[in-house]
Amino acid sequence: MNIICVDSNDELNLIDLDVVACISSNRRYSSIVMYINGKKIVLSISLSQFEDVIKESAAKQCFENTFTRLGSDLIVNNRYLTQINISRQTITLSDYKTHVYQVTVPKRILMRYKDFIKTTYLGQQ
Repeated sequence: MNIICVDSNDELNLIDLDVVACISSNRRYSSIVMYINGKKIVLSISLSQFEDVIKESAAKQCFENTFTRLGSDLIVNNRYLTQINISRQTITLSDYKTHVYQVTVPKRILMRYKDFIKTTYLGQQ
């Protein structure tokens, strides 16, 4: 398990990154979507702060960071990625069981993300 600790105002949350599919942001609040159990939580922490916590924890706990920042309001767990559709401007995330979630992403960001995924998984450029 890849556990991170997120301290926000009145709460301390321990979050297992293995079940986090994506994190979206609305300025000062971040929504964490967990597909394994269908749970969604909202924390009063910025996406940049969340990204820093993930990176620091990955380094301290020696686990692979599979999260990618897509623009100013979305972080995606690449393990849940099942499709990038440039023409529809969507990515599809799934737990490969029952949960499927689509996120709209601007075309220019998707094109860079597609190239990143191809390079990462296929070794192509």
